[in-house]
Amino acid sequence: MEPLRQFAHERVAVADPADVGAARRAVKQHAERLHGSSAHAELVATELATNLLRHAVPGGWVLTRPVPPDRVEILAVDRGPGIADVAAAVEGHVPEPKGLGCGLASVRRVSERFDVHTEKDRGTAVLSLVDVRRGRPEHAPRRWAGMSVGVTEACGDGWAVAEAGGCLAVAVVDGLGHGASASVAADAVLKAFALDPTDVEGYVARAHEAARMTRGAAATLCVIDPDAEIVRYTAVGNVNGRVVGPSGIRGLATSNGTLGLQATPPKAQVRTLSWAPDSTLVLWTDGLSSRLELEGRADLLEHDPALVAAVLHRDHTRDRDDATVVVVRSTAT
Repeated sequence: MEPLRQFAHERVAVADPADVGAARRAVKQHAERLHGSSAHAELVATELATNLLRHAVPGGWVLTRPVPPDRVEILAVDRGPGIADVAAAVEGHVPEPKGLGCGLASVRRVSERFDVHTEKDRGTAVLSLVDVRRGRPEHAPRRWAGMSVGVTEACGDGWAVAEAGGCLAVAVVDGLGHGASASVAADAVLKAFALDPTDVEGYVARAHEAARMTRGAAATLCVIDPDAEIVRYTAVGNVNGRVVGPSGIRGLATSNGTLGLQATPPKAQVRTLSWAPDSTLVLWTDGLSSRLELEGRADLLEHDPALVAAVLHRDHTRDRDDATVVVVRSTAT
């Protein structure tokens, strides 16, 4: 059985010059884990963290993780004043009193994938995906991405994505509590998902049995069938979801209960929502507010899904529990 759980993001707060080195060391370790060169990833981390110190008040944070087999994902996120002219900044044409104004240009030059989202007086998020093994270029825009950010070293949330039979299956799991024991529970439930990712009807019973020797978990499984233009899903506990489409925003209904705690599995229905072209699915755990601000954010949803996840995490995290947000688009733009 292939392990499907995505790596959690390591979060490095940047508020002091010493934090730039911490961000650089984090991406270096990820690159080495993938047996690749860390030079470009370290450059990206250094430039983005330095920008946070110079331009974001009171700083921000760098999020990074390995994306096997050969990429490192790096995000810089802040709640600063925003960038007045993104195009000029990315081209390196904006000399700044505190720097040369060339940082984003350097980051874009060494990135396989690069994206920026900024809002006046709300903050900026920058994405860089670096190929550390100089392998096959990834030209197509990503259809899905997400992030898990733990309050301790081991994140108790987890997520996974699998493609099968023309469908895309997405599972998001919240192990009870946080830390290592919660992560064990998330692992168990995601392994049950990996056994048969598109089996929505059998998932709850299978995941419940897998979680019996753990502290338990909440989980939502969605299977997107683009040909039939539907999402079939089942949800137990507090993993929330919304489908944002041309006709509006529709929420996923969840069932009460916890996987693994009782002798019998919780009762959970298999439900269906329509999945029109240009729809976006957003799933998140209770480390974020239950009411994500998705209305009126069409511009944000057009960006790379990882950047969307980072902005939603910034704007809605509770900062006291593990938090996960996953974004899936119907079409790559």
